[in-house]
Amino acid sequence: MAGQNMVAAAVGPAAIAFLGLNVAIMPALFGVSGVVLGRYIAQSVRREGEERVTSRTSMALTALFGMGMIAISADMELTPFRALGVGAAAGFIGLGLLEFLAEQFSERLRGAIDGFFNPRK
Repeated sequence: MAGQNMVAAAVGPAAIAFLGLNVAIMPALFGVSGVVLGRYIAQSVRREGEERVTSRTSMALTALFGMGMIAISADMELTPFRALGVGAAAGFIGLGLLEFLAEQFSERLRGAIDGFFNPRK
């Protein structure tokens, strides 16, 4: 017994293959839980006058960010607690970032269409 290394038996796999990605289970679970918690907190701190996101939209956004978090944790090989932080940040800031990008895209598209149909002389 002396001098032998003791190794604990693993309960399950450390990673699974998911849609062609080698996903580590613990960082993915921590990341997705961070997204869910971040989305929950973001909904509770909406400013006055801002319209609330419907529950179906909120669930869709949470699912979208959760899938993105799984891909990020697989690609970046995050530790569980870093994945939790990234997931919480994505869940909390994600909707505002998406709204900002959509606004910028629509302004650029509107400008391109106006420039095409109403050229300056």
